Amino acid sequence: MKKFPAILLAILLLNSFVPLDAAQKNAAPKVSYEKGIVVTVDRSEGDAYSQKIRFEVLTGKFRGKIAAVVHMPSGMAGSIMKLEPGNRVIVYVEENPSKAESPDGRPIFQIADYQRDMPMLWLAVLFAVLIGLIGGMKGIKSIIGLLATGLLIFLVQVPLTLRGWNPILLACVISGIVSLFVFRIVGGRNKKSLSGALGTIFGVTAAGLIAWYAGSFMNLSGMSSEESKMLMFSVKNSIDYRGILFSGIIIGALGAVMDVGMSIASAIEEVRKARPDSTFGQLFMSGMNVGRDVMGTMSNTLILAYVGSSLPLILLFIAADMPVTKIMNMEMIAEEVLRALSGSIGLILCIPITALITASLFTGGPESIKNIDKKSLCL
Repeated sequence: MKKFPAILLAILLLNSFVPLDAAQKNAAPKVSYEKGIVVTVDRSEGDAYSQKIRFEVLTGKFRGKIAAVVHMPSGMAGSIMKLEPGNRVIVYVEENPSKAESPDGRPIFQIADYQRDMPMLWLAVLFAVLIGLIGGMKGIKSIIGLLATGLLIFLVQVPLTLRGWNPILLACVISGIVSLFVFRIVGGRNKKSLSGALGTIFGVTAAGLIAWYAGSFMNLSGMSSEESKMLMFSVKNSIDYRGILFSGIIIGALGAVMDVGMSIASAIEEVRKARPDSTFGQLFMSGMNVGRDVMGTMSNTLILAYVGSSLPLILLFIAADMPVTKIMNMEMIAEEVLRALSGSIGLILCIPITALITASLFTGGPESIKNIDKKSLCL
């Protein structure tokens, strides 16, 4: 049984690395995106809304090549990309364009976007340094856990979902593996880590089930976002878009539920160390008391995170003076409400389950469960 998570993960990884069949995705022209730097900028004659840009390609097959293009600073949806010499950009390169696109057969170069990866890299380095300095070895272990979580999502969840696997089942399995792995490397191989992981698995599974049932009653299709519609036209393989919505809710709630599970398990362990003679009832009530304190802040974390990401949409509705009845019954709004509330419910259910499991593991069972104050069961 101890090797079961590793064996399951190996099977999932083997399936995820099988190449997608060509029939499962639409054919796309052979293009590449390379890094470049702007050399000169001149305003086009007779056109106040375009720039003549000369840039150098810094990577790829055409590295060192100087190309010239006419660039429009005003992009789609009002975005502005007014370039200056020295700006680092991402260059779109189509090596073998059609005759209609390039009569002389020359490669096509266009400026696609600003280069933003270096600032993100430095921000990630700052994050890693701070968490290492403040958290010490546990901080370093948490970074390892974070990297493992990202790899599982991008190397297992994403490719297997594209192959038609059940995304909800995948999300539950990956959440379980992530919980066991992260709690193991951060907290060590002990009762605290096991109980925290089990409580987390229960919490995220409950969140997924609640989202699935509630989403069915709400008649959610999972197709309200532009990304889902683009995915539908980009991939020919049959994909469960409602399942993607619900699996996203499970993964989105995982971090907050893990925080709650670890907080309660750690608190009970510390009480047990300070008072080795503590009974099941005393440990359980200690976990519940900690859970009440954590519950409010973590629920706010989930709900505010979703509200913050939807702020432009909320402002749009208010600016358009849209009726509340219309807003509350829109699918995109219902999805965000479902994400926030189902995740919060899973977080709340994680509290008594984690306290129950942890107290049982440290005392051998609820031998004094009759002595638990009934009020302690009320969140």
